Amino acid sequence: MTQFTITVTDPKEASLIKKLLAKFDSVTITKPAYKRKTGLDEALEDVAAGRVYQASSVEDLFRQLNS
Repeated sequence: MTQFTITVTDPKEASLIKKLLAKFDSVTITKPAYKRKTGLDEALEDVAAGRVYQASSVEDLFRQLNS
């Protein structure tokens, strides 16, 4: 079995290509499997984006949350 990956930017052209390929009995069209982000992936993105805060004490934490 040979697999091809086709990237099409125009949705109109994508639907035409799907219709054309569906005419062949030996061709199957599948949707791509999207990888779900794990908590670690999301945490690393937060660190890279600078969405990380530090508090020196509980009082400091509550002060940051209230402001």
